[in-house]
Amino acid sequence: MNITYKRCCFAGHSDIPYDGDIREKIKAIAENLITAHNVSCFWVGNYGAFDRCCSSVIKELKKVYKDIKLELVIPYLTNGINEYKELYYNDYDTILMPDIPISTPKRFQIIKGNEYVVDNCDFLICYIERHYGGAYRTFSYARRKKIKIFNISPISIK
Repeated sequence: MNITYKRCCFAGHSDIPYDGDIREKIKAIAENLITAHNVSCFWVGNYGAFDRCCSSVIKELKKVYKDIKLELVIPYLTNGINEYKELYYNDYDTILMPDIPISTPKRFQIIKGNEYVVDNCDFLICYIERHYGGAYRTFSYARRKKIKIFNISPISIK
C-alpha cells in the first residue's frame, strides 16, 4: 500500500498577537493534518510573529511525531542566515530556496517564493485579518489554486 505524504505551509501577518490561543489553534490543525491527512512536511517562512509561532509549534510536535519535517523556505540568503548558520541549521531540517530567476527584483522575490510554496503544498494554515499585504496576497493565491485553507483569525476574510 502506497501512502502519499503531503505538505502544509503557513502565511500570516508579521504583527499578529502572539498568544496561547493562536498556538493551540495551529497545533490542533497541524496535529490533525499529521494524523488524518498524512502531512509529513511543514514549510515555514522567516518574516514575523506568525512564522515564529508556527515554527515553535511544529518543533514541539516533532517531539511526538518523529517523522515530520520542518523546512525553512526563504527567497534569498540573508546576512542573519550567513552569520548564524548553526542556529538556522539546528532549528530546521532543511533550508529551501525556491528557484526564482536572479533577474527578479528583490521586492518581488518574497512574492515569488510564497507562490512557489503554495504551488507545492496541499494545505495552508494562515492568520489573515486584512485585505492587503503579503500574507493576504498568499492567501488569495492559495484560494485561486484551490488548496485547503485553515484561517485561524477571528475575523472572517473572504
